[in-house]
Amino acid sequence: MSRASVACELAEHGTERHAGLLRPLARPEGGAVWATWTTPAEIVCLALNDCGKRGQSQESSCGLFLEHPGSCSYEQEDALKEDTTRAARIDAALAVLGGADQHDARIVQTAAHDAALLTWDELRASRIWPQLPACDHAAVYRLLAHADSVHATRASIASAARDLAGDVLQITHLWAPDAPQQLPHGDAAADLLSALARIPAGWQSWALGSQRKSRHLSRIPLNEAVEVATRHGSEGPAPRSESGWEAQRDRKEVERLGPIIRERLRGLPHGWQVDTVRRIALGADALGAVAGAARSMNVIRRYGLYLAWNTAGPSVQTGRSSAPSSRRRTPGAS
Repeated sequence: MSRASVACELAEHGTERHAGLLRPLARPEGGAVWATWTTPAEIVCLALNDCGKRGQSQESSCGLFLEHPGSCSYEQEDALKEDTTRAARIDAALAVLGGADQHDARIVQTAAHDAALLTWDELRASRIWPQLPACDHAAVYRLLAHADSVHATRASIASAARDLAGDVLQITHLWAPDAPQQLPHGDAAADLLSALARIPAGWQSWALGSQRKSRHLSRIPLNEAVEVATRHGSEGPAPRSESGWEAQRDRKEVERLGPIIRERLRGLPHGWQVDTVRRIALGADALGAVAGAARSMNVIRRYGLYLAWNTAGPSVQTGRSSAPSSRRRTPGAS
């Protein structure tokens, strides 16, 4: 079963109990199943009644559960009202990132955070965020974490800033008129992940282990490697790559790292798996991509974002269970 992920929807808080919506309940009185957790390994699913409170305009109702801690969801949404200056501020931040080597490091770091956070704000304010697939949520979360990496030496700052600017620019296309409501290559990556899961484990390790820059071995594009594995997976174990003493070290690295990459990829939530496979298929180092995804899931806590996964497994507790507790702080997504 796929490891699904869910994000906490309570107003910004610390390390107290979190809660994320899983699915509405098909019953006359409404309600929904919520995943609650303190750590991702301790998930409890609760069937909770709806909050039902409405804002002063009476047009929007709270999407949280009854007696939830903190502010109602419509108060959080009010903080993300349309801002006519946001696009210009994103453009200004991108201009700094594009010329990172001409600016002080602190200015570049500020621009990196502005570009990432304002882009995420615009996606939510324009109501694009709920329409995006899970792999694109993962891509945006990774973008937020990437903003924190723009802080080392001047040479690495320039490289990281350019990479971040390219990712932000791609996401800004989502709110262009008639733009598709998803990032490119997501569907192809989902199909590739499904095909990868259908081949024997040894061939999976071979295909993924080959997705690294080697001195003597040619990198086979991931889609081609999966096609080869699909055709020959039933014939026996995966090939031992190229022969010759020059390639021996690289071949051993493929054999050593392939199973590690495979297991780390399997350990990610499904949407993050798809986004990671998308990045690998586009040329990213496979080990770096899976490690970066895991690291991003930890880094985004700095922005008040808390994730849990394996949410399909725990049983649901029904009735008037105690709501998750949290001390109230500044409203925001978490």
